[in-house]
Amino acid sequence: MDYRAEAFRKKFNDASRHLGVKPSEIVSLKLRENVNSYAEYREFLHALERETGLQWSDVDGELQGKGYLLSDSSSRVIFVEHESGLEILYIAGSIASLIGLVPLIVQGWRAFRGHRSGRRDFDERGIEIRRLDENGHLVEDHVHDPISLTSMPFNLNATLATAAAKNIECDLRQLTEQVQSLNCRVGVLEKRMMDKTKKRKLRTRKKNSRS
Repeated sequence: MDYRAEAFRKKFNDASRHLGVKPSEIVSLKLRENVNSYAEYREFLHALERETGLQWSDVDGELQGKGYLLSDSSSRVIFVEHESGLEILYIAGSIASLIGLVPLIVQGWRAFRGHRSGRRDFDERGIEIRRLDENGHLVEDHVHDPISLTSMPFNLNATLATAAAKNIECDLRQLTEQVQSLNCRVGVLEKRMMDKTKKRKLRTRKKNSRS
């Protein structure tokens, strides 16, 4: 048995319970770097709450580290503390998380760590991305080129992006509901047409049998 893959399956299962989606919809983003003290994570969470209004609470489960549920008005992610770096578990299809909450946390963490250590040279290639495919197999990717997760200012742009993403997701939700309603109406119309066709054929057979 691949115990490492099994550990991640348990992690995604527990994360999906807190985020309300299937395990295959969860993505793990790991910022691999040594952290001197777990107290840094708690200090960072308090700073996020104070500076951005993000709410957070402890979560249970086999997350391979202490986990916290972070949320704003439109999205939620799970923040997991490790000695080997910060991990963020988020919903793959959540636009608000991808362009608002996740970059906000990454930007804030890098700024917080840089301020404490005097470092300004964080390497984006230390990012690891993991998820489960539809068959439950672990898929891993190590980012080899710099990416722009930390390109936006800490507060304003992330807030605007999250607001825009919330509107987009609302529109998508409405469109999905409209499509589902339309599919139901089409299904009813198709059934009526099939019933009429059957009745017409039945009348034709009866008429032919009399003649």
